[in-house]
Amino acid sequence: MNKRLKVIIIIIFILPVIFMIMRIISMEEDAWICKNGQWVKHGVPSTPMPEGKCAWWQNFKPFK
Repeated sequence: MNKRLKVIIIIIFILPVIFMIMRIISMEEDAWICKNGQWVKHGVPSTPMPEGKCAWWQNFKPFK
């Protein structure tokens, strides 16, 4: 197998993984966010506003 074919095969396997990671990272574009103790609409959420009070830890994302 020549070098060019190996590179093409690697790209074919890596691209879907990159697209899946990007999709997972961007999933929270349309969501309810807890801000200052109030639920705030971010984008166009597909779910109704959560019931009850919100707390700071509900939107805590240590890796973002």
